[in-house]
Amino acid sequence: MEKQTSIKANFSYNLIYSIINIIVPLITAPYTSRVLGAANIGIYSYTYSYVSTVIMLGALGTSTYGQKEISAVRNDMEQRSTVFWEVYIVRIAATLIAILAFVPFMYSSGYLKWFLIEIPFFIAALFDVSWFFQGMEQFKLIAVRNALVRLAGVVLLLLLVKTDEHLWIYLLIIGLSQLIGNMTYWPYLKGRVIWTGLRWNRIVKHFKGALVYFIPSIAYQIYAVLDKAMLGLLVGSDYENGYYEQAYKIINMVVTVFTSYTVVMRSRMSYLFAKKDYAEIKSRMEKSGNFIALLIFPMAAGLAATARGLVPWFFGDGYDQVVILLIIFSPIIVFMGYVHLLGTHLLTPSGRQGKSNIAQCVAAVANVGMNAVLIPKYYSAGAAVASVLSQLIIMIIYFWHVRREYTVLDALRTGWKKMVSSLFMFIVVYFVQMHLPISIISSMIEVGLGVVVYISVLLIIRDEFTRMSIVNVLENMKDRFHKK
Repeated sequence: MEKQTSIKANFSYNLIYSIINIIVPLITAPYTSRVLGAANIGIYSYTYSYVSTVIMLGALGTSTYGQKEISAVRNDMEQRSTVFWEVYIVRIAATLIAILAFVPFMYSSGYLKWFLIEIPFFIAALFDVSWFFQGMEQFKLIAVRNALVRLAGVVLLLLLVKTDEHLWIYLLIIGLSQLIGNMTYWPYLKGRVIWTGLRWNRIVKHFKGALVYFIPSIAYQIYAVLDKAMLGLLVGSDYENGYYEQAYKIINMVVTVFTSYTVVMRSRMSYLFAKKDYAEIKSRMEKSGNFIALLIFPMAAGLAATARGLVPWFFGDGYDQVVILLIIFSPIIVFMGYVHLLGTHLLTPSGRQGKSNIAQCVAAVANVGMNAVLIPKYYSAGAAVASVLSQLIIMIIYFWHVRREYTVLDALRTGWKKMVSSLFMFIVVYFVQMHLPISIISSMIEVGLGVVVYISVLLIIRDEFTRMSIVNVLENMKDRFHKK
């Protein structure tokens, strides 16, 4: 039986990796934006939007489905081994079919050279078994492995990418890093998985089960990635795609902070639903609702307040449009926070993925329609508005589906003080940044000031969750000091 790691430990491991995911773009994004330029970044954004779509089609929803299924049987070697091989066969077969179907488009696209360079991404998808280790709650293994791969990629990037003619090197570094990283999972399967044979009737069962989780994958690809493809098709400007890519990169950096927590909780909640431990489920929802609110409101407000001073030094000249995009994008952090909370804690673990699919499909259709209307007139800003509104639609529908377990009033009860504190922080930081010169030091001052103001206001208005969190941190530090 695998030793169960605590949620705090798993979150810590995932958070460390998330911090690395934040630091790495802080190094690479300013460098690549200057060395490669907006047009090359746009080429990468456009071509990778198709590559990631093919990989998503091949995954067939098995990442979420596999994690959930493994989590439910993780204490039984034979059962989890059977589930692993059957789900992996489904994933391999679907991925190969998706790749073969993409080949004709690749040759007729006009971007054949770039797609050929991105072949390592496709091969990496065939070796991806990270979902198994997520289901086993082995987040330390995932975090350490991914961190080492990311850091190695940064070193290679800084050493080898020197001019705007080195886009091909940039693509190879990213693709090969992902391939090597996924291959390093396999040695760790020894002792965790045994060969149990294949039963085709069960493979068909897993195929049908994974399809339920495939629908939100398609929806996500539509409103998160197809935006870039539609920008390329409707506007025909690699520059607009470059602006959008850089803004979305910042959003992803911010979002990884709370997704590192919700990914951990998806495995634990699946385990609790399998045990039907509803009292513990309710307790976890209360704590998670407080924790997610503590993060998302200040991150959204802080990003909007600091965007004007952040973008010029972070990306360099020629990226002024990114400031507008970040301000437009900022509410999406709040919407995505609650979407991840409700999806990973309630809908997916309880087997109600069909409810989630309704929201994803409605939002995907709405996103395509809004993109078609807004992109020709407002370009990348229109795509950003469409993405934000799509996430709002998902959030509203999610709240409707879980209304008996977690309501909007529950979210407001745990979040209103965080909202008030974030608004106060926004006013202070925005006023201060208007009087500071644009520089990395100024941005650091703004962030530090924002954190101090936010926490101070929460303590003044007596937010109990924040107070208890600070007390627990101080007690843990005190205990560790005395042990030493």
